[in-house]
Amino acid sequence: MQIAKLEIENFRGIREGVVRFSPHTVLVGSNNCGKTTVIEALALLFGRDRMVRQLTEHDFYGSNPQPADRIRLVATVIDFDGDDAAQHMEWFRDDRGIVKWWNPVDGTVMPTRNDPSWKLACQVAFAARFHRPSLEVETLRYFHDDDAVGDVFADESATAFSARLIRDIGFFFVPATRTWDRTVSFGSELFRRVVAAGEGQPSESVLSERDRLRAPNARLEQDERLAPIVNRLNQELRGFFRTSPTLHLRVTATDSDGLLESVVSHYAHEGADLPLPARRHGSGLLSLQHLLLLLQFGRMRAEASEGFWMALEEPELHVPPALQRRLVHRIQALSRQTFVSTHSPVVAALADPKGVAVLRNDGGRLTAVPLLTSTLPADMPNSVRKLFQVNRVETIAAVMHEFVLVPEGRTDYEWLGLLVRAVDLHQSWAAADECRFDAYVGVIPTHDGAVVRTAEAMAPLHPRVAAMVDGDVEGVGYAATLVAAGSPNSGVILRWADGQMLEDTIGWIINADANACLPAIQIDQPAATVAELVLRLKSDNRAAGGLKKDTSSYEIIAGAIGATEACCARARSLLNAITDVVKGENNPLFSADAANPAVRVFQP
Repeated sequence: MQIAKLEIENFRGIREGVVRFSPHTVLVGSNNCGKTTVIEALALLFGRDRMVRQLTEHDFYGSNPQPADRIRLVATVIDFDGDDAAQHMEWFRDDRGIVKWWNPVDGTVMPTRNDPSWKLACQVAFAARFHRPSLEVETLRYFHDDDAVGDVFADESATAFSARLIRDIGFFFVPATRTWDRTVSFGSELFRRVVAAGEGQPSESVLSERDRLRAPNARLEQDERLAPIVNRLNQELRGFFRTSPTLHLRVTATDSDGLLESVVSHYAHEGADLPLPARRHGSGLLSLQHLLLLLQFGRMRAEASEGFWMALEEPELHVPPALQRRLVHRIQALSRQTFVSTHSPVVAALADPKGVAVLRNDGGRLTAVPLLTSTLPADMPNSVRKLFQVNRVETIAAVMHEFVLVPEGRTDYEWLGLLVRAVDLHQSWAAADECRFDAYVGVIPTHDGAVVRTAEAMAPLHPRVAAMVDGDVEGVGYAATLVAAGSPNSGVILRWADGQMLEDTIGWIINADANACLPAIQIDQPAATVAELVLRLKSDNRAAGGLKKDTSSYEIIAGAIGATEACCARARSLLNAITDVVKGENNPLFSADAANPAVRVFQP
């Protein structure tokens, strides 16, 4: 079984939203877009009671629930073996769920099967209300019959979702805060469950160790430094108690529970003679031990033909990229279904692009769009195909921003990134030194001047896509084509000055203090003037000193710009101006084109 769709109403920062899942879904998006909310909604629906924390008013959208307000979560479960309800009586019978059918094409749930491709489905719901007299949140997990059903708290006719089914599903949630050093110990419920699911308690070893600790060879109370204190205490005790109690010091409570609670995991690297307790190791090991232990539990459930769904927040925490790849792949291989939220485009790029859901929250309305809805068509140009294959990491990183900028070419993408780096490395505490570009705008690595097709490809993934073109004849033509097509979807098109391109703008930045900046540009055959440098930046003739697509030279030039105060300030003003225009605000560095007001032209 797996979850096909989740509907959310009035939960946390989500007023309404729908997310469709694949067998292995990766949730990406900007901060506070709802990634954690989606996963915790799944925990409310399918998590064991201990996994679900107590809800408060802040869990309702707006944080001020009125008597009629309800949190409502509905999950559609599919992939029942054979699509035959008669084989799954624990899900479908009078006191269980109602037979429904899932249409994978449009994501609808129907009461009858009109197409053999539709799958048997059952809907599970969670509802909550704030009870004002008691100041408590009442919750209910139940089988969802029909959207037309009224308030489940009022008519009390809902069929409760069985705790047995929750155990059978096996939903497990690993939150982002996971620096526990006692995970592999008997103080951990998960570890106890893994032991119980395996060969059972190591009872004989525990009892043997208990007996040894009850009568240790070296007794603390007999130590020459402690003995005088212990003897005086015993003398005092004899004066108060007829039974003459004597003090004994033991490292545990000397029963089996006390021994189990005292067990602490230790790790030895490279065969070291003395292992160290887990808390003395790096956070990477602490983070991984919980995940790996959970996978062992998942393996046991799989061997018993039981379900195992895993929700994991930020697998990139404390783990280097190479291990991130191994960890994500291992989780996917050993789980029936996985739900991963991440801020790492590297982790997201490991997944099938059809399983990467880009989340967006606009005023409480959550949307989830897959990075790709299907395999790329054969007629898709290579310039766009590369965005989802060669440059998938960069593309995902861009769409996680509030705004997406599609420049005309790859050179523009590289230069914008280098300017951001140069400015950020030379900022101060002054508010005027703040560069807002990288916080708001993600840049797509456009290939081969395909700004028009790239803007079209990005439109389904992001509601605020802007384009940037050169001021030459080709760039003006691209701008006209975009306007005629109603693209990009934000309606924002930036263009460099007439007859100019980004290389000319680099020259404009350097001209803020050419006397200081040019000597700092230590490249082969240093340019004597800004005009000469601009010409070489536009040329790819290496024999003639051309620098186009020479990334190392770009980095040197950007470093000199950042190190020159006036140039750095001008670069910052340019980046902030682009940010303002993309956000729909006015900035004097860009003005409307007289021939086409939809295009904002750079005014150096």
